[in-house]
Amino acid sequence: MRILHIVATGKRRGAEVFASDLVQALDVEGISQHVGVLRSDELEIDFVVPRAFLGNGGRKHREARMSPGALRNLRALNRAFEPDAVQAHGGEALMYAAASLVGSKIPLIYRRIGGAPSSIKRGLRRRALGSLMRRAQRIVTVAEDLRRETVELFGVDPHRITTIPNGVDRRRLTPTRTRDETRRSLGIAPDAPMLVSLGAVSWEKDPLGHLRVTARVLREVGDVVHVWVGDGPMREELRTAAVEQGLEGRMLLLGSRTDVADLLTAGDVLLFASRTDGMEGMPAAVIEAGMVGTPVAGYAVAGVPEVVLDGETGSLVAPGDLDGLAERVVDLLGDERRRRAIGESARERCLAHFEINAVAPQYVSLYEQVVSP
Repeated sequence: MRILHIVATGKRRGAEVFASDLVQALDVEGISQHVGVLRSDELEIDFVVPRAFLGNGGRKHREARMSPGALRNLRALNRAFEPDAVQAHGGEALMYAAASLVGSKIPLIYRRIGGAPSSIKRGLRRRALGSLMRRAQRIVTVAEDLRRETVELFGVDPHRITTIPNGVDRRRLTPTRTRDETRRSLGIAPDAPMLVSLGAVSWEKDPLGHLRVTARVLREVGDVVHVWVGDGPMREELRTAAVEQGLEGRMLLLGSRTDVADLLTAGDVLLFASRTDGMEGMPAAVIEAGMVGTPVAGYAVAGVPEVVLDGETGSLVAPGDLDGLAERVVDLLGDERRRRAIGESARERCLAHFEINAVAPQYVSLYEQVVSP
C-alpha cells in the first residue's frame, strides 16, 4: 500500500509533528510512504521516508489562492509515486491535495486537526470549506467535538467521518537531562514553581491570556516562573507585555526547542489557555505533558476533556475563566503529593490511549477501507 502524506511546512508544528510520528510508526513492510511539503525547503523534523519540497516559496495561501508551481509539482509527485491514497494533514494541505487530484480516482483522506474560527462559520467561506471537505473520501477528526462540528456546520455525511485521536511518539518524550540540570540551564531554582506552555506564540494560543493567568498566580505564589516553548508572530508583543506587567524574568520565551521532554519534566504544571474560538482540536501539548507525568491545568475546550479528566489526570475550567484557571494552578502548585498522583494518572492514561503505536493501526484500517472499499 502506497500512502502520500501532504503537510504545509517542515516546521515543528502540531500537524507536521503528528505526520512525522505517524509516518515513522507506519514505516513497516507492506506500507510505502512519501511526504510532500508545501511551504518549506528545509525540515525541523524527521519524516524518515522520502519527501519532496513542492516549492510554495514559504508563503501561506490566502483564501482560495494557491501557488501554481506548488500545485504543478504536487501533480507531478502524484504521477511519479502513484499513491493508493493521499492524506492531507490540515486545511492548507487539503486545498492543494484536492486540487491535485481533480480527474483522478486516487482517494483523498483529510485529517481535520482544529475547529473553524468564527470568520469561517457563516456565509460563503463556510460553504466553500464544506464543499472542499466533501471532496475527501474520508475525513479524520481528532476529537468528537470536531466530528459534531464537521457534520452540523459543514454538512458532511457522518458516515464519511472517522474519529481517531491525536497520537504522540513516546520516544520523543524521553528526558536527556535531570530536572535539576534543565532548571540550572534556564537559571531557575530547583524549588521554584515552574509553569510550562507549549505551542506557537500566536493569536489562537492566546499568549497574553496565559500571561494574565501567570500574573494572578504570582499574587499567591511569589516565586513562580513561566516558560513558553514555541515561537510565533506574537513573541515580541508577549515579551513587551511581560515587562509592562512586571513579569520580566518570570516569563521565559525559549522559542522552538527539541528538548521538550526535558522542559516538561522540569516543570510542575502545563498551562493551557488557548482561545475559545473553536480552533483547537486535540492539542498534542496536553498529551505530551501527560506522557511525562506533568499535570495539565487548562480550559475544557474541544478535545481537551477527552485527554484530561478533570480532577483525575489534570484540572480543567470553563473556557475563558482566567480566575478559575489561576486558582487551579495555585492548588496544584501547593500540593506536591496530589500533583504527583495526578501526573502519574495522566501518564498511564496518555500512554495507554494516545501513544502513536496505539493510534497508527487505526489509520492502517482506514487506509484499507478506502483503498479496497
